[in-house]
Amino acid sequence: MGERLFQRFSLLSAGLWVGFALVLGGSVTYVVEQKMLERATLASLDYFKSLARFITTDQEFVRLKTGAEYGAFDRLIRENFSTTHAVTIKIYDRSGTTVYHSRNPEIVGRAFPDNAALQRAFRGETVIGFSDLRGSEHLTERQAGYSRLLEVYIPIFLEGTSTIIGAYEIYSPIDPFYQKVWPLRFSVWGAVFFGLALLYVALSLTFRRASRTIVGQNLALERSARELREAYEDLQRAQSQLVQSEKLASAGRLAAGMIHEIGNPLASVLGLLDLQLLCKGSAADRAECLDRTERLAGEIARLRGLLRGLLEYARPGPSEATVLDLNDVVEKSLLFVFSQRDFGTLTLRKTLAPELPPVLADESLLQQVLVNVLLNAGQASPPGGLVTVTTRAGNGAEAWRGDHAVGRVFQPGERTVTVAVSDAGPGIPREHLGRIFEPFFSTRGRGEGAGLGLAICHSIIELLRGALVVELAPGGGTTLRIVLPAAAPVPLAAGSARHD
Repeated sequence: MGERLFQRFSLLSAGLWVGFALVLGGSVTYVVEQKMLERATLASLDYFKSLARFITTDQEFVRLKTGAEYGAFDRLIRENFSTTHAVTIKIYDRSGTTVYHSRNPEIVGRAFPDNAALQRAFRGETVIGFSDLRGSEHLTERQAGYSRLLEVYIPIFLEGTSTIIGAYEIYSPIDPFYQKVWPLRFSVWGAVFFGLALLYVALSLTFRRASRTIVGQNLALERSARELREAYEDLQRAQSQLVQSEKLASAGRLAAGMIHEIGNPLASVLGLLDLQLLCKGSAADRAECLDRTERLAGEIARLRGLLRGLLEYARPGPSEATVLDLNDVVEKSLLFVFSQRDFGTLTLRKTLAPELPPVLADESLLQQVLVNVLLNAGQASPPGGLVTVTTRAGNGAEAWRGDHAVGRVFQPGERTVTVAVSDAGPGIPREHLGRIFEPFFSTRGRGEGAGLGLAICHSIIELLRGALVVELAPGGGTTLRIVLPAAAPVPLAAGSARHD
């Protein structure tokens, strides 16, 4: 592994060093070339200064000439302009028409409107730069075998004024410049690559020593990571088993309470069957028998619904988030809990808001939280006490309002759906409020609970990306709110809530 790591480092660093060398060499060469170009330009400008008397002249100078007049003008230009610094000399009038061409008189009279540098000269600028001779005005120079020249545009002013009446276009050779540049390039590139090669060798040796240490540490980290991953998987399995164990414990408490509830429909079934045996053949008797049969079917359906609901609640299964109607889940949970014989004296008040936004959650897990909260509320309330269950839509700004909260912190504008369960019990002591969601913490006596119910509810609510909020009422009583994110941004219902 260490050898592969070193090979990768060698290839990567070699590529980086080559790239760095190219950038460094190119930058140094560019700076030096610019300095040399500046010197060459200054030398050319010294030449152009000798033409100062022709830069300010009269209108006659840029007039289009032909025949003997053009020949005399050509001799004047050659006597004063022609040196080794000038390859081609062109003169334009203010309209952009060529009035003189030192190499090809046939160009005289033509205009080149796409010559941007010439237009800048007409605005009073002196334009200097390298030209690749690709424009239509460069045809003669390309035919002469040139591929690149130093191009200079100089405006011509009307004598005694600042009016521009034309422009010079003068080409100078750059071969002497390149003869000086190439030896300089070789020297710069050689020094750069030699220095980087020495640095690369030194760093490679250092990295080879360091890589052995890094590989050893990496192996140790991999072992630690593997052990932590295995421990985390064991913890997840234990948590899943704990959640299922608490669910089975709740199911056992529900089943014990349902014995009384199941006995009532069974007694009704038996009584109705006895009456069915007394049916006579008259029409009135048959109508009475039909009524008793329908009641019998209703009691059997009620009994089947209780047993099926209890079975689905206790059955283990993989977690699967679906879009749910919170009111429907609340109704199912209430049916389980308040069918208990121990809660027969309690008063249940439901205020379930209509048209609630749906929630995205696992129904079995959400029902487990609701059942635990409802069981706690029922057990905390005295005989004849009031248990209130409320659902409503809200937003994230109000989600954590209470005396203690755990779970997700909602954004202020986020849509939420809340179910609140209030009891008439003595309330939770404030000094215990911060610990009620801790595992194995309970305010009940020994043997009355393991203290896992709310801790498991906390774990489930975090999986559902929701929150649990506790509010203490003055003088006694506790409200526990389950806050879940809305599955879709449905507006709050403006109508009144549904009361039972």
